[in-house]
Amino acid sequence: MQAISGNRVPIQKLGKLTLEPIFQRPILESQVKPTYKFLLLIPVLFLPALLTAQAPELSADEPIAYTAEDGLLIATGNAVYRDENTKVEADEIRYNRNLEQIEATGNVRVTREGLRLLTAAMTYDARTKSVSSGYFRAGYPPLYIEGESFSGTLDEIDFTNVTIYFREPVEDAPKLQVANGTWVSGDSVSGKGLKLQALGGIGIPLPGFEYAFGAPTADVDVRLGFENNLGAYGRFKVLYPFSRETAAGGNFDFFTSRGILIGPAVDWRREDGLVRITADTGWIHDHDSDERGSDILGNRIDQDRGFGKFGIQARDESGRMQMNLKTTYVSDSEILRDFRREDYFRNYQPDSYIDFTLQQDDFLVNVFGRRQINDYYGMIERLPELRAEWLPHELGETSLILQANAAALRYRSVEVIPPLMSVLFPSNPLGLPGLPVAVGYGIPEIYESPYTDRLDGSVTLTRPIALPGGPNLVLRAGGRWTSYDRDASGSLPEISEDRLVGELGADLSKSVARTYTIDRPDWNMEKLRHVSRLSLQYRWHPGGDDSLSELPPYDRFSYNGRRPVLDLADLNHTDGLQEWSVARFGWENLLRVAGEDGDYRDFLSFNLYQDLLFSADEGEDNWDALYAEADFNPFPWLGVKWRQKFRTENMEAEANYVSATLRSADLWTLRFQAEYLRDAIEQYEVAGHYRLTENLGLLGYWLYDARLSTWTRQQYGFSRRFGNVWQMEVYIAFNEENAREDDFSVGMRLVWLSF
Repeated sequence: MQAISGNRVPIQKLGKLTLEPIFQRPILESQVKPTYKFLLLIPVLFLPALLTAQAPELSADEPIAYTAEDGLLIATGNAVYRDENTKVEADEIRYNRNLEQIEATGNVRVTREGLRLLTAAMTYDARTKSVSSGYFRAGYPPLYIEGESFSGTLDEIDFTNVTIYFREPVEDAPKLQVANGTWVSGDSVSGKGLKLQALGGIGIPLPGFEYAFGAPTADVDVRLGFENNLGAYGRFKVLYPFSRETAAGGNFDFFTSRGILIGPAVDWRREDGLVRITADTGWIHDHDSDERGSDILGNRIDQDRGFGKFGIQARDESGRMQMNLKTTYVSDSEILRDFRREDYFRNYQPDSYIDFTLQQDDFLVNVFGRRQINDYYGMIERLPELRAEWLPHELGETSLILQANAAALRYRSVEVIPPLMSVLFPSNPLGLPGLPVAVGYGIPEIYESPYTDRLDGSVTLTRPIALPGGPNLVLRAGGRWTSYDRDASGSLPEISEDRLVGELGADLSKSVARTYTIDRPDWNMEKLRHVSRLSLQYRWHPGGDDSLSELPPYDRFSYNGRRPVLDLADLNHTDGLQEWSVARFGWENLLRVAGEDGDYRDFLSFNLYQDLLFSADEGEDNWDALYAEADFNPFPWLGVKWRQKFRTENMEAEANYVSATLRSADLWTLRFQAEYLRDAIEQYEVAGHYRLTENLGLLGYWLYDARLSTWTRQQYGFSRRFGNVWQMEVYIAFNEENAREDDFSVGMRLVWLSF
């Protein structure tokens, strides 16, 4: 044995003594998701990415020895192997030239970005690309893993008696024990002999699994509580990945005053990810007739109640062909509000539709169908609609931009009509009438309009022109033809109408920008860029009238606080459009800031738009509406959004939306939201969380309705973390003006933490 000069040696300098990359496959980012689901699915993701060598090097406290007869390169005394991405430390590291094998022994520590692994000994065979280790401990955030051994190749790793913790193995932390399994690089992980141990209790056996990366994963949701109209209740939803493509389970709920709700749930994805099918169902024999009450149409609700939600998403590899199908069935209008309130408030009028799109270059075809399969809600049914669209594209080299579409539709309106009164939503500056919003007392009725066939087509030509000095001018001309044929029904006669609406307009805009240097390292700001844009838009739509008001609208105008669309080609709610002439003045401002990395981010935007209605009716103010929009995101802990519509004649707010969120890491969070729509909505929402200690926090939620002059919901509670893995939330709630929810309720929910 001879000592090589120095105690730091680049391995390539030893002639044929080259060290091949030990582990060549990096961990895929998509395989590392910090959720509780990983406890069940990804036990050894850290294994394939321990060592990747480029210009590897050995160093040690002692001179590095070399034996020519055995071909050994030996580093002892705080021996370190390092390459571009990895560092291996051990009492001794040996490289066998003849066997092309590395052995690290004695307090072996492997460090790689995001990984820390400890073991007593580890070997790697460069010829077979195989690796093996005895007992090991590893941290791959958020996982902490320890096991008896692992062995295999770079493409496939076998592991034995592995225990997996989510985060660190603190007291009460749940752990998953896996007797044996296999990890296949970039493909899947499988395991047998699984046992989940939670809160120090008895281990719960779990089925073996084979999980393909990106496929459905395990999911658990648990809620417990008490309400007078439900009794003591428990809600349990479980999905478990039984195969590479399928996760299955179901809803298992009990309500001491109502019965048991059960139903299967499935999440299936094709292995290539191009098709996904989901189902979520529930059924209950509700034995409390007094609490069941009546539906929104005044009909008594039957004992057998249930819901079913189904969905299909599909696309081809190029993404040019896509299909989305969604349907929700409910046995009565109150089933979700009684037993699935979170779903009800997200989707209080369940929808059923299919949407298919095929796109080729600038041309696309869309088929859309919507049908109300539940007899309690209103909607515009499309039975179906076929649309062809030519996206904006240049005609040859003429500088003219063509946009066109054509559609054929059979539709009808399904309405829920209260019997006594209605209020009116605000009108808008585009000639559309104010929308009636039906409210009242008594028993509503369902009205179904006759079927209407609608043919529609539009063509728009635009010509951008760059003017001297920087302004941009876009000239616009086009038209829209619509034909209606309504079936006769009852006292309503058959109607056949045609309408041609033209469009002439222009957009004139000028943008200026300037960059400033600022010195605020405490705010991570070194540069400030201001972009300001002034614009004037004009549209004249001759030919519009309200003579078709007897027909149900093809698509309702829904006011969401933003300025209405001007371009005729982009408007769907044109069936009641009057002839109108409107100009819009706009002033847009955007502030962007950059920090040390030089990357700009949005800091503040503030936009104003004023509409001037030349076609105003007699007695109507020409200065129609002023729209204000602002977004403020100065820091990660603060975000503000504001949308407001003013009536110019008196600056009275007609609609307003404000939301603000403040947070201090995970110490506290405060969220505020206000919504206002004149004569319809005025409510204020506040939600907050404050962490008292490492594991204990306070929760609060308040919703105030100014039109009712009452707090419609107040909720107070606390949260308690267990084992750094889940969080228990306990709350009491007070409710007003909710006929199907108790004035007082208590509840508890287990939430799996994810970061």
